[in-house]
Amino acid sequence: MRPAVLAYVSLSLLAPAAFADGPDQPLQPAPAVRTVSAVTPAVNLAPIILDETTQRCKPLAKRASVPSIAQQLSARIALAGCIADARMEPLSLIDGQESVLAIEEAVQPGFAMLDGVIDAGDASVKVMALRAKADLYSQMCMRMMNTVPAPANTTPEAASLRETRRQIVDGMVVPWRERTREAHQAIVDLGKKHPELVRNPVVQTAIRESERQLAQLAQANS
Repeated sequence: MRPAVLAYVSLSLLAPAAFADGPDQPLQPAPAVRTVSAVTPAVNLAPIILDETTQRCKPLAKRASVPSIAQQLSARIALAGCIADARMEPLSLIDGQESVLAIEEAVQPGFAMLDGVIDAGDASVKVMALRAKADLYSQMCMRMMNTVPAPANTTPEAASLRETRRQIVDGMVVPWRERTREAHQAIVDLGKKHPELVRNPVVQTAIRESERQLAQLAQANS
């Protein structure tokens, strides 16, 4: 990601002072000012409220206020991943449906931000935001699969029980795997629709990786 200037944009609600009718009357005090620390985008994107952003993600949030729209969108892609990771990290997960729901709730703001970038960006930005979505779905799958505990002992019964639990969790994350596949397919489709993307090596790497992922999925399902 290219370096960007860090800046704050304050949204202030400020009422003008009211003046008295006569010249000898004192000025009336202005009402109190309420300031909300926020990053206001240059395009039609939801503002980022810095006070509601986790501390470790604030540097990325501040980069979203630079004048360059391209850099704003790039910062939002990284910020979406940071927010999703920060919200998933404290979750106490088990190999059950409640953990699937907890993860989906945790990552929702990140996906919403990525969808906003996809709507606002050009083809190259769309590719990178879709790649971030695919990576996030893969991370969600990995976190759920890691909830399956190791066998209690080395007996065949313990190994069989663990495999049964693993298969149950694997079934739970099938929708996420499908969303991953859809994101990779959308990336490949964008590459075909926009041949000019061949001039962008970063985007081309993402497209080739999506092609590889789709090929592996097709082979696994054959």
